[in-house]
Amino acid sequence: MSESNLEIVNLWIKKADHDLGSAKLIYLHIPDYFDTIAFHCQQAVEKYIKAALTYMDIEFLRSHDLPYLLEILSRKVEISLRHLIKQFF
Repeated sequence: MSESNLEIVNLWIKKADHDLGSAKLIYLHIPDYFDTIAFHCQQAVEKYIKAALTYMDIEFLRSHDLPYLLEILSRKVEISLRHLIKQFF
């Protein structure tokens, strides 16, 4: 992985941590704001997935669609698992 990609991965993780931190703070101080808490949780998950995809050098379209991002990630994980299984069995 290139150094610039590693920087991008770290930026995605930092932004995701901020979204998750915001969700936690809102939950602690204004727990009735379910929609806002859910929004920040969704944003955190999206950014963590994008960090993983970037780390694995997988290109993805600019999107906020979690099913799309998870599909791309799961294909890579499935291929990796198949390769690993073939090595041992």
